[in-house]
Amino acid sequence: MSMERLVISVAILLLAGCSRDLDLKHLEKLTAEKILEQGEQKMKDGNHEDAVQIFEELERLYPYSKLTATAQIYAGDCNYKMKNYDEAVTAYEIFIKTHPIHKKVPYALFMLGLVNFEQMPIIERDQEFTVKALSYFSELHSRFPQSEYVKASEEMVKNLRQQMAGREVYAARFYQKRKNYAAAIMRLNVVLEEYRDTKHVPEAMHRLIECYVAMGLIQEAERVNALLQRNFSRESWAGYARSLLQNERPTQQPKKTK
Repeated sequence: MSMERLVISVAILLLAGCSRDLDLKHLEKLTAEKILEQGEQKMKDGNHEDAVQIFEELERLYPYSKLTATAQIYAGDCNYKMKNYDEAVTAYEIFIKTHPIHKKVPYALFMLGLVNFEQMPIIERDQEFTVKALSYFSELHSRFPQSEYVKASEEMVKNLRQQMAGREVYAARFYQKRKNYAAAIMRLNVVLEEYRDTKHVPEAMHRLIECYVAMGLIQEAERVNALLQRNFSRESWAGYARSLLQNERPTQQPKKTK
């Protein structure tokens, strides 16, 4: 087969799998059950775009059917698989608002967390998606502590907390370089108070010591250093702090002999 024919064949297959002119008129004569079956078949075939349209049509035709809940969840799943994240969020949120006690609410909360987790940006950028993911997972954990999705989300929550702690340290370094030590200290304290289980704590402590030293608050620096040495003595940040404070401590004058 020539390259030209191969390209044409692939294009035909793609068009067949995802029709742009889906005729929804025939659905008006079908029951909610039959419409759901057609949408499920489209999902099974990997035609998520058409499946979403069918599920949305089911919701329009049968707004009070119990099957609309399933259709909303499926619409969210299809949009997620197509990486239409905004549409997926809308579908899951509508489902939760219209069916607040449905057994699938834990799943919807998990998916909302996952959708935002997958959009988590690099640490230098705004962490809106990180915050949202943590919020959805937090609601899942507090409302449904026994749910299987709590276990599934635990590793993501750890990563999200690492990201938030790292962002605070990044912001602190920004302020520190500009000698805005008060702002830097505020951000570093957030790490020590809210993200004490993350890998960024030793650096946050060292940066805090640096800020206190720069402000001439040696006693405060020593207090933080004591905690750093006690809990993270083998970390390189502890070594940096020891060297820094060694240079700041007053040297003892030799006693005069009579």
